[in-house]
Amino acid sequence: MRTSGPEGFKPLARSTAAVLAALVLASCTSGESEAKADHLCTVTPASEEDVLLRGILRADGFKTYIPNRTSRVVEALERDLRVIGAAEKTFPTSLCAYQPPAQTERASFDIEWVPRTSKDVEPSMSDGGRFEANGAFGESNYFLTKLFVQCDMPGDLAGPSKSAWLHAEASYTVNIGRTDIDQAAEDRQTALTYLMARRVTDALGCENKPLEKPPVVKPLPTP
Repeated sequence: MRTSGPEGFKPLARSTAAVLAALVLASCTSGESEAKADHLCTVTPASEEDVLLRGILRADGFKTYIPNRTSRVVEALERDLRVIGAAEKTFPTSLCAYQPPAQTERASFDIEWVPRTSKDVEPSMSDGGRFEANGAFGESNYFLTKLFVQCDMPGDLAGPSKSAWLHAEASYTVNIGRTDIDQAAEDRQTALTYLMARRVTDALGCENKPLEKPPVVKPLPTP
């Protein structure tokens, strides 16, 4: 069996190029929009997400990375909710990532389900602060935000959704090494995580519309 040589590598090269082309689908440095694009990552110029992102990334522009289309995100979350256990969270689905020019650090967002009885819901950041935002809750530190949301799903997923939290987790690696992340900065990160999670709750069709209101972040006292 032939496993090497120019002819053997051509299909692999074409496949790799296709994957990369699908991953890097947009650049927001010029304020371009992708009307009707089948993904959840477009950030329109001067929107609340755009303002928050530019402030968090400390950049006038950024590249947008789109690991999964909307249909893939919804399919994965619906499938995972059907098989979720009583004590295990599901495998996270990558949502979006935003990266300033000429940097490797970024802001990235994942989504998953977590059973309401899971210890993953309990505060775990020694340097983090707890918060509440229109019924959603979580915690945030200088580079990580965890948001737990009640999403009442329709149909056969109604029962399982009442025993799980939709969990959005944002990683802000652009902040690693910085010493100027105060409460206001953490609130901006939380607000952006909330807005990105709203895109998912809209796509899933959460009947209770949990993140419909504008994000109002309220820090909670440390227990």
